[in-house]
Amino acid sequence: MPDETFDAVIIGGGTKALYLAMYLVRYGGLSVGIFERRHEIGGALATEETAAPGFRGNTHANLMLTPYHVALYRDFPEVWDYGLQFDQYLCSTGAVFRSNNTCLAIYSEKHDPTQERSAKEIARFSEKDADSWLRLWGLYQSDEMQRVLMDNITIPWDERAAMPEVGERQLAVAGKLMEAGYLPDQLIMASSGMRWAREYWESKEMQYVHMRWFLSAGMDVNDAGLGLLAFYTAPQLPVFGFIRGGTHQAAHAAHQFLVRNGCKFFTHSEVEKVTIENGAATGIRLTDGSEIKARKMVVAAGMNPAQLCFDLIGREYIDDKLTKRVEALEDTFGCLMWYTFAIHDALNYTAEEFNPDIHETLWLGLAETPDPEHIARECKYAKLGIFPPLDDFCPTVMCHSLVDPSYAPSGKHVVQNEQMAPPATYHTEREWLEIKKKYAEDLVTYWQRHAPNMTWDNIIGVDTNSPYDHNRMKNFQPNGTWAGIDRPAFQLLDNTRPTPELHNHRTPIKNLYATGGCWFPGSNMSSWESYTCYRVIANDMDLGKPWKEPGKEEPDSLVAQLRATAQRVRDQFK
Repeated sequence: MPDETFDAVIIGGGTKALYLAMYLVRYGGLSVGIFERRHEIGGALATEETAAPGFRGNTHANLMLTPYHVALYRDFPEVWDYGLQFDQYLCSTGAVFRSNNTCLAIYSEKHDPTQERSAKEIARFSEKDADSWLRLWGLYQSDEMQRVLMDNITIPWDERAAMPEVGERQLAVAGKLMEAGYLPDQLIMASSGMRWAREYWESKEMQYVHMRWFLSAGMDVNDAGLGLLAFYTAPQLPVFGFIRGGTHQAAHAAHQFLVRNGCKFFTHSEVEKVTIENGAATGIRLTDGSEIKARKMVVAAGMNPAQLCFDLIGREYIDDKLTKRVEALEDTFGCLMWYTFAIHDALNYTAEEFNPDIHETLWLGLAETPDPEHIARECKYAKLGIFPPLDDFCPTVMCHSLVDPSYAPSGKHVVQNEQMAPPATYHTEREWLEIKKKYAEDLVTYWQRHAPNMTWDNIIGVDTNSPYDHNRMKNFQPNGTWAGIDRPAFQLLDNTRPTPELHNHRTPIKNLYATGGCWFPGSNMSSWESYTCYRVIANDMDLGKPWKEPGKEEPDSLVAQLRATAQRVRDQFK
């Protein structure tokens, strides 16, 4: 390709690259070039016809939460009409329990904004839990809590630490927590998610549903130091949703905006090195030898820390301490079997006799019994690099075609699953081929226990997506973990993910920034890591600051946008 020059050069064309480029173009006023190794932009914003022609499945990001794009919707309102449209099922999450053919459904915010319906279902197992749920939901929905949550995900840690008003908002929340009897103590903050769930929820059913989400968020339910995260993840259960038309629609929306605003895209363009002169990034060199100049900055968006430090920068620029910390990063937990099945008839669960609404659940856990120890054991099996026995299978399943007919041909359906798996490096390619076949058989056998019509006669085709296959995304290599790096407490906090030296999006090289799923709060399909990265860049280079514009004062404008988005979903997708 011909040599080019841009104000900002972005390495990678995935989620965080696209959203960051939008800010650099509109609010920074910069010319931007995006360079992507693969044939397609979007990264984990991927939707493909895989299981059978006409049946579309999300091959990476599948689940999103209402807050994921609040800043994007506020600052780029046109992206909704471009295709970044959020929607929810009747039930956002829940689980079916084969041992007694019961189920627990948590209704979505769209269909149950007060959570009274959810509380009624919870009360079938525990009146105490139902009362706790309503109090927790009310606390989560309060202005005080929402302001603090917006602070945590949209203001970089370094900037937040110097803002006294952030501390004042945290004190306001602490007061509400104290009034409700929920103020976390040292025990809770040091505990595991499972320890928190056992203390907070009386029923095993509620413990199971909560901990299955905790696992889907990439955290081992047995890991110490995550108790506070358990508290924050509990009231997220009603805000699960998906992108109408497929997750890749988010990439199309960003691409449409960027093309209209002069951003240039280069696919099949693998970056070999960041060019460094006098300690500062001045551009990139592609594997074909092309030199791309950057007048102001280079951003590595979506790289894992090892790629960033050792491949793009070079070990000669990385000191011993950072080298050791990057080499010590853990990346073997959270590897997934992620299958897509094209089917004739929608699945009918035996537990629908207990509550028919469980039929339409976005993130449905399949459990042998309500005991959350199944989840705890599955985590332990995963860390040993082996699959659990069938009785300890803890998959989640979903069927987007129930609520969005674009996912499958008329009258047909597409169902997907998520379950923990060994890292890609634990087996050879030949072994993975055998594992994938066996897992398909085991999964259908297990699924059929809950939904009798999940038979091979009902299945038209299947796409077998494993950790080995996830390595097609270079930033997931070598183990194929969907989060890039694991999410224990020491790799999760806003001033430690991925390391204290890299957490603020700056790197050892001047004018070289980094963001992606390996940065706080990652990993997800949100705009958060892009927004915080832009804030750091804007502060460093005196670029436009949308959060300073009249009417966009934070966090109140973001809280208002969050509520407006929830209402828009109720109004538009009835």
